[in-house]
Amino acid sequence: MNKRIKNLLALAVLPALFFSCSSDNDNSEVRNPADETYVLSYQTTDWDVYVWQFESVDELMTGSINMVGKGIEQAGALVPVANTFFALTGNAEGSVGYYLNAEGKLGTTANLFTGDSYAYGTTDDNKLVMINSPWDASSTQNEILIYDPATVTISKRVYDDFAISNGHFLWPTSVNVSGDKLFVSTFERDKDWKLYQEKAVVKVYEYPSLKYLKTLEDSRTTAIGQYYTNTGMVQTESGDIYTFSSNSVLCGYTPTASHSGILRIKKGQSEFDSTYFFDFETSSLKGKVLSAYPAGGEKVLVNYIPADIDAAQPNWGFLNYKSFNLKSAIIDLTTKAITPVTGLPDHAGDNYFGFGSALIESGKIYKSFVTNTEGRVYQIDIATGVAKAGALITGGVDLPAITRLTKKK
Repeated sequence: MNKRIKNLLALAVLPALFFSCSSDNDNSEVRNPADETYVLSYQTTDWDVYVWQFESVDELMTGSINMVGKGIEQAGALVPVANTFFALTGNAEGSVGYYLNAEGKLGTTANLFTGDSYAYGTTDDNKLVMINSPWDASSTQNEILIYDPATVTISKRVYDDFAISNGHFLWPTSVNVSGDKLFVSTFERDKDWKLYQEKAVVKVYEYPSLKYLKTLEDSRTTAIGQYYTNTGMVQTESGDIYTFSSNSVLCGYTPTASHSGILRIKKGQSEFDSTYFFDFETSSLKGKVLSAYPAGGEKVLVNYIPADIDAAQPNWGFLNYKSFNLKSAIIDLTTKAITPVTGLPDHAGDNYFGFGSALIESGKIYKSFVTNTEGRVYQIDIATGVAKAGALITGGVDLPAITRLTKKK
């Protein structure tokens, strides 16, 4: 099943419902511009996805970007992993990885069938963990796979039952690996796609054996992440993992009395840190955090909705460009210092794609945002939060993923 079909299936059911790694983008190492290139994915208004190779981030800041008939058409979500741009699709022809060959052109790996992955995340040892889930509730068995881009193989695959005792089951929203532990954030759903989110729930596995260890629960906040965007957990440079719970109508949830918040799992631990809680609603932002993107060090870029207007927003609006009331901020997760992003208009959510959508270069983040009038790239200064408008996106709506590749030796 390709990404476009997944989206259309989700849209069909929504009305009835009321429905990570920063190292890939770090440029602190010694670099030779002749040995590198940039690639991004571009999505049209009809869900078609193209891959575009370009040579400088300056190209993101001027003119317009339109890849219809120019880029490489490619089904699926594009995921930056281990110096490749992996096109993750459940189509019969299988997923494929793009890399920069010795001639400086994009080459492709052999195709590899991966199935219908709804949650995924990169690892410390340059792998990609994917979770295949039965969207139609025909089973509660989820398949967990480890993709090795170096050998273009699935190096490990296991099944695990995501059913819970009340007859519902857990749906994966984000994946993260820190050390020898794999963490999978979830929300609770029934067969008709009604969501439940009374607490934060994370399944924990050994890595790389994928042996199930336990399930973590924390009632200080609600379900982590949301459907398909894979922006509910971020691992910072220290190796700590932070989780982001929205408690938001925009993310498809029926809000509870709990507050939107951020939890922490310290490096080397497999429990929520009882000493850490970032209450997003009582912070100076007075919002609900919808998604998070690595910003280098211990910082993240977050999208959020002011808490006092969330109830009036369209249900699942984060996924459908039906609400343009989101704001952004830079947060130092260790100190809880907040830097509001200025110069960026109120905007929509990521429309299913989110993981890998923010590129870090020389203290700046490059990411596309959609307002009620246009899609455009913005450059955000991580230290000051000042945003600068860049290239206009025409013929499409956004740039779902972006990364830098270096030549394979």
